[in-house]
Amino acid sequence: MNSSILKQFQSIIDPIHTSNLFELSDQKLMIRLPKQWKQYHYWSLLKRLRTRIIKESLRFRYFQSISQVAYQKAVRKYAANLPPLSAADMAIVDALDREGVFVTSLEQLEISSTPLLLNACQHILPKIKTISPKHNQQYVIHATSSQLMEYPEIFNWGLEEKLLDIIENYLSLPTICHGVYLRRDLTNQVQKKSRLWHLDREDRRMFKIIIYLNDVNEEGGPFQYIPKSLTSITSRALKYDYSYIDDKTMEQVVPSSEWKSCLGSAGTVVIADTASIFHRGKKSLVSDRLAIFFDYTSRRPKHPHYCKSFFSVDELNILTHNLSQRQNDCVWGNQRLLF
Repeated sequence: MNSSILKQFQSIIDPIHTSNLFELSDQKLMIRLPKQWKQYHYWSLLKRLRTRIIKESLRFRYFQSISQVAYQKAVRKYAANLPPLSAADMAIVDALDREGVFVTSLEQLEISSTPLLLNACQHILPKIKTISPKHNQQYVIHATSSQLMEYPEIFNWGLEEKLLDIIENYLSLPTICHGVYLRRDLTNQVQKKSRLWHLDREDRRMFKIIIYLNDVNEEGGPFQYIPKSLTSITSRALKYDYSYIDDKTMEQVVPSSEWKSCLGSAGTVVIADTASIFHRGKKSLVSDRLAIFFDYTSRRPKHPHYCKSFFSVDELNILTHNLSQRQNDCVWGNQRLLF
C-alpha cells in the first residue's frame, strides 16, 4: 500500500487508542466492534470514526479494488451455504434478477406471523393518521420507534426464516436487516427526496419489502420503478451521481410509458432491489398511502456509512433478546467490517 495513504489513515486513527479495534496492513483494513461495546458510549464514537475512515478509503481506487475482490470472493465462498428454496420462492429471486421488482401479496407469501403483523399495525395506524404535518413541505409521517417497540411483532415479521432464506439467495451473502418503517405518505403536491427518481447506494444489491396497508391505485402514491435493463442505460446516459432526478430529466432518457407502477389492494407486497432500479414513491393525489418498509443489505455492504438503523442500540437489544442466533446475526451483523 502507498505510504502516503497509510499516513492519511493514521492521522484519522491516532486521536483514539485503537490497538485492539483496528488492524491495518498492506492487504486490508478491519474494524472490530465487539457486541458488548454497544452498551457503552464508545459505540457512538466508534461508529463516527468508522464512517470517516470508510468514506476516506473509498476515494482511493486501491480500496475500491479491495472491496470488489473481497465481495466476489465472499459470494463464491458462501454459494454452498445458500438455503434451498421452493419453486415459488425462487421465482421471487429470478424476477429480481431479471426485472428488479416482484409484486405479490401477504397471502401468497405465506409467512406464519402475518396475522400478528397486521394486528399490530391496526393498533399503530390510528395514532399516525391523526398527526398533522409540521409544515407544508412535509410529505411523510413515520410511526416512532417507541410506537413500534410496543408491537415487536412488526419487527419480528421481517426476520422470519422463510424471508431470510429468500433474501440470502438474492444477495448471495448473509443478510442484515436495517430496520422497519411504518409510514403514512401524505396527499399533497410535494415532490422531493424519495418522491424523485433515484438509486439507493448502500450496497451492490439490496432487498426492500414494501407492504401496502391500504388500497393503492395510480393516484394513491404507488411505488414506481424503471426496469433493471433500462436503469443501466439510463444511469450511463445521465452520468448518474446518486442525486435525485425530476420527471422532466428522466423523461428525456426514458419515456413515461416505460415507468412501471406497483398497484394493489391492502396486503400487496412489493419486493425490490432498490440499488439496481431507478425508483420513487409517486406523489399521492387522492388519499394517503399507508405502508410498512423493511430494508436489507449484505453484512458487508459497499457503502456501510449509509446504512442506518431506525432503532437505537438499546432498543435493538430489547427487540433481539428472545430471537434465534440467526435472527440476531441478521440484526447485529458479524461485528467485523471488511472492505
